[in-house]
Amino acid sequence: MADDEVLAAEENSRKNENPAKNVLQWLIDVGHGVLSTLAVKQEIDNFPLSSVVPYAINDDGKPYILIANIAAHTKNLTNNQKSSLFVSHPQPQGDPQSYWRVCLVGKFKEVRVSENGYDNSAEAVYVSDEEQEHLLTRYRARVPNADAYLKTHNFSFWIMDEIISIRYIAGFGKICWIDGQEYLSESIQTNMDEVKAGSIEHMNDDHVDAMVDIYNAHYSKNSAIVHMNDLDSRGIFLECMETNHKVYIPYGKTITSDELRVSIIDLVKDARAILNQ
Repeated sequence: MADDEVLAAEENSRKNENPAKNVLQWLIDVGHGVLSTLAVKQEIDNFPLSSVVPYAINDDGKPYILIANIAAHTKNLTNNQKSSLFVSHPQPQGDPQSYWRVCLVGKFKEVRVSENGYDNSAEAVYVSDEEQEHLLTRYRARVPNADAYLKTHNFSFWIMDEIISIRYIAGFGKICWIDGQEYLSESIQTNMDEVKAGSIEHMNDDHVDAMVDIYNAHYSKNSAIVHMNDLDSRGIFLECMETNHKVYIPYGKTITSDELRVSIIDLVKDARAILNQ
């Protein structure tokens, strides 16, 4: 395509849809992608190395991964944080190029726990113990064995803290570049502060049965006491009180505070449908 045709296609994509919001939804829908890093191995020094990795996204819509210190990707990122995460339609039929795909280009940084909470640097992202627990709980929703990796192996979280640019392809003629800050401004979670405390208290006081059903349906358990510890615009944090097992149950989309009640009701309906099968 000529340059003017490319520009016209990109402009058409932005007029007819919201690419940044689409990217966020795709990252919510899928949960694994292809990580590319710059190799430090002598024979392929500075060439891209790629492999499939599971990922989750944090409050800000930033993807993060859990990788071992001995992994090639970890060594590569320690040397050079420049990297990309490619995510595509999980079940294309026929021509895969007729389906959506997206490539996030940026820098992955190691996540480290600090008693002082956030004190980010060029080398790492520092979080509190509570924030680290939230990262693990979200990640566990996609990789149930995450705890075993952390306990028995030398694994750590790495997060794409800097998203520089995103290559967006939603099908033929729906192609554009998205600035990283544009995506982040669209993807940050809706402020739930006005409704969060009251909603959590209400659920724990009056709807333990509903949360028990949600937990048991998702984890094939027979628990009797489940509490809500937190919630955000993409899901709820539950804890089975008998085992102290903490889980994250996503809504499947990003919601506003006005949609919270209906979204939780939908989770309950879906859970009870599963339990009644």
